[in-house]
Amino acid sequence: MIKRHPPLMIIGGYSCVIPINRRPTPQALNNCYRTKPVATSHCILSLSPSLSPSSSTSSNTRVFFSLFHSLGNCVKSACGSGGPLKGKIFSFSYSSFTTEQIKPASLDVPHKMTPATPRTARKLKTPGSDSDPLSSPNPASKSPKDRSSKVVDRRSPRTPGSEKKRPNRVSELESQLAQLQEELSKSKDQLNSSESWKRRAQQEAEEAKKQLAAMSSKLEETEKQLVELSDSEDSRIHELRKISQDRDRAWQSELEAVQKQHEMDSAALASAMHEIQRLKMQLDRVAEAEDAQARRAESAHAEVQNLRMELENTLEFVEKLKSQLSNTKESEAQALEELTRAQMQLEVVKTTEETVRSELVNAVESYKSLVFELEQSKNRVNSLEELVGKLRADLDNSNNITDPPSNDNIPSVDGECNESELLKTEVTNLKLEASQLKAALEAAERRYQEEYIRSTLQIRSAYELVERAKSDSSAREAELETKLKVSRADIEELKAKLIEKENALQSISFEKRGPNLKMEEDQPTERETELEIELKKSESVLADMKASLLDKETQLQSIAEENEMLKSEIMKTKVERSKANDEALVVAEEACAAEREALLKLGYLTEEADKSSRKAARVAEQLNAAQVANSEMEAELRRLKVQADQWRKAAEAAAAMLSTGNNGKYVERTGSLDYHTIGGKLGLPYSEDMEDDSPKKKNGNMLKKFGVLLKKSQK
Repeated sequence: MIKRHPPLMIIGGYSCVIPINRRPTPQALNNCYRTKPVATSHCILSLSPSLSPSSSTSSNTRVFFSLFHSLGNCVKSACGSGGPLKGKIFSFSYSSFTTEQIKPASLDVPHKMTPATPRTARKLKTPGSDSDPLSSPNPASKSPKDRSSKVVDRRSPRTPGSEKKRPNRVSELESQLAQLQEELSKSKDQLNSSESWKRRAQQEAEEAKKQLAAMSSKLEETEKQLVELSDSEDSRIHELRKISQDRDRAWQSELEAVQKQHEMDSAALASAMHEIQRLKMQLDRVAEAEDAQARRAESAHAEVQNLRMELENTLEFVEKLKSQLSNTKESEAQALEELTRAQMQLEVVKTTEETVRSELVNAVESYKSLVFELEQSKNRVNSLEELVGKLRADLDNSNNITDPPSNDNIPSVDGECNESELLKTEVTNLKLEASQLKAALEAAERRYQEEYIRSTLQIRSAYELVERAKSDSSAREAELETKLKVSRADIEELKAKLIEKENALQSISFEKRGPNLKMEEDQPTERETELEIELKKSESVLADMKASLLDKETQLQSIAEENEMLKSEIMKTKVERSKANDEALVVAEEACAAEREALLKLGYLTEEADKSSRKAARVAEQLNAAQVANSEMEAELRRLKVQADQWRKAAEAAAAMLSTGNNGKYVERTGSLDYHTIGGKLGLPYSEDMEDDSPKKKNGNMLKKFGVLLKKSQK
């Protein structure tokens, strides 16, 4: 069957429907240019008849072919060189005809004809000229002459001109329809005259260009509409894609359902196969059950061999247990050695504690001796202060003395100077002793701290050793207990296996014997005797293992008792150490308190020593000032003695001179002399008084000066 398609003609993006069974009028052709543009930007001509061609519709086919040729020439003239649609024509196709029906009508059409299926017009891209603004970017390069040559073959020799110049186009078309039958018989002649047809096609194309020039303005408006239509087509394409996706999903769901059904079928097949295999296995078991009696003898022999192998394994296991016993004994010996080491370390710790205690006692004794020495130094300082007070009292007394100093006072002053020097030396000695005591106390504190740190470190190490010994002993006890449990479980398993094997042997022997049980009981086989011997050996081995296990249990009990004893001893040592530590802490606290008191006393003593040293320095300064005053007084006394000796000599000379004169004159002169000597220190009777009074006054002045100096030194 040939499909029917509606007649469609598209020219420059405009489409129109022309029924083939009627003759196309010029008005219908003009209406094609006024219709709404199709969503394309190219010139496509596609015509299809509404009825399939047959013998009864030969006139329709002729009309169709003549119309197709005329329209093709018009479009080529419009799309050719110089036309408004230059390069816009892409294809001319007409469908719904078989090749046999089209060949007589068409004259060497360049395009291939599709026999029974409708096809859309192919786009032939041609590069547009510079004068065409609507040309596509990549059109096919074809000249208008070639296009006209392709279409000329389809045209009849009586194709009309343009519709404007030929208003009587309908009559011409009727004449052309009449001539179509003649053209079919003269196809060969038309091939020769194709060149003339080409020229005519070019002329008609130029006329079509003139007709389509008016349409160029409309094409610009149609392009916008075409863009909108392209957008609508995109939306339609999107909807179509969605529909296709929905269909794909539906197909996928159907496929999954089919796959599930297939899986269910495969599972059913597998279950059926499994049942078949199970039935086969049952049949095999039935067949094997028939041969079971023949195989039992072989299995019994294999079991006997397995028993032998297991007995060998048990013997090896017993040897392993023996080696483990030896290892446990060695580990116990090592544990005992470690315990002895721990005890030795405990003894060392005890000795160190005793030494620390003795050192603490020595430190306390040394502290007491230092305190005693400090008290002695205090007493010395007090005695020195008393001496200084005595010296001050003596100085005050010396200030209050008004008698003239004699030569006997000089050695007393020298003695005071010596005493001040002794005081200075004693003060320096006290300072040295205080510094030495401080250094000794600091050294004692350092020694005590070092010894305390050493003792604490030793105690900590001893505690760590004891804890390690405890952990090692507990771990070894746990290991031994686990080994005992494992060995007991292995022995029980071996016993159970032996019992099971004995039962199996008995059952096998009963099955083998059958009716000759008594004969076989009377005459045991060599295998049975061997088995009995092996059983006896295994029983003896088990008895040995039981004995060894008992020995191990006793050893473990003894080790546990020893561990408990050691734990009790360790606890006792811990208690003793805690007590010793508490005592040491108490002693240390007492020593620290005593040291603090001693330091306070030393500070007080040092302050007092500093004060006494300051006082001694002041006394020394006062003594130096007294010595200077004494030296000055001694110089003045010597000068006075010299003057007194001179005055005495002068008086003696004057007396000797006056003794030679008269007595009266002597007396007057002596009186006047006495008078003058009293005023001018030349009178003889008052010379002794002058000698006695003037040094006393001078001595008093000197003592006053000495007192002023003492006051200044005290300030």
